[in-house]
Amino acid sequence: MNGIDTPWKYSYWLDHNTFGKLKKQMGEQGMEMVYAKQTPCEALRGDVGCAEPQTWTQLCKYDAAPWYESSPQAGKYLVISSFPLSDEYHSFLETTIVPTPFEPPYLPSTEEKVRLTQDEGYRSHEPPGWGAFPQEVKEKIVQIIAKMTGSVPERFEDLFLTWTAVHANFVNPRFKAGESFLHAPYSISDSLHISSCCVELFNLINSPEEALLVRPCAGSLEMEVLEKDRYYLVKPVKNSKKTK
Repeated sequence: MNGIDTPWKYSYWLDHNTFGKLKKQMGEQGMEMVYAKQTPCEALRGDVGCAEPQTWTQLCKYDAAPWYESSPQAGKYLVISSFPLSDEYHSFLETTIVPTPFEPPYLPSTEEKVRLTQDEGYRSHEPPGWGAFPQEVKEKIVQIIAKMTGSVPERFEDLFLTWTAVHANFVNPRFKAGESFLHAPYSISDSLHISSCCVELFNLINSPEEALLVRPCAGSLEMEVLEKDRYYLVKPVKNSKKTK
């Protein structure tokens, strides 16, 4: 198992011209870049993957896309690699990601989730359009989750409360790990009740934390790019004490 200081993946945010430069270099080196087609997390496949700006509005139009479009990374290209890119791209490095053995010491109650979502520190950061799903999409989602969990369909409102509380605990943390995991805020639900983990994996929230402990969302499980219920330690490089 990887230690928390041994990155498994590196994520970068590149502008159009810089991405073109990297793409050309990859071609000259005979390296194939894997392009995400339906969800941005598909970029986790292969040694080098990419999610272009238009990818965010495919299957993730109502959950991940609002966060992307409201972030400093809007319009940029997400590049994920299994190794650090050359030094000329270091300034574009956003996060390092590594699987960890972390287990949550506590998962909040429904009442605590409500308080997380109503917190003004979170509400001021919630992007316009977050969760604005058409009714038919809501119905489809609860049926998919019911099939994945093997249980009766939940109310979409209950599911969405948890989705929002997960993001809220990263934006304005209330539940954090201990010192051995850098006091990182963590995902406060199981994977099947999480949406848009890419928001934290690639730091669309522009977190000031040294680290985040992120569980995969249901969509990333469907894409088979992350391990169910596994926590991944995400380090925003600009906040790391070990940044060069």
